Amino acid sequence: MNHPYDLQQELDDTKSAFVDLMKSRMDWCVDTERYEMAARLRDLIEYQTTEDEAVKDAYFVKLCKKYSPELYESIKHKYEK
Repeated sequence: MNHPYDLQQELDDTKSAFVDLMKSRMDWCVDTERYEMAARLRDLIEYQTTEDEAVKDAYFVKLCKKYSPELYESIKHKYEK
C-alpha cells in the first residue's frame, strides 16, 4: 500500500501534467487562430490552478454564467448569498 504522501504527490503530478497539456493545447489554438477555444482553455487553466477555495467557487460560478447559462440557472441557488 502506498503512503498517503506518495498518493498526494502522484495526484499533484497528474494535475500538473493536465495543466501542462491544457497550456500546450492553448498555444496550439492560438497558433491555428482558434481564439475562442484558447480563451476557454485559459479560463480552465486559471480555474484549475487557483488554490483558494472561495475564489475558485466564485470563478466557477462566473465560468458557468459565461459558458453554460443553462447550468448556471440550475445551480445558482447553491451559490447565492
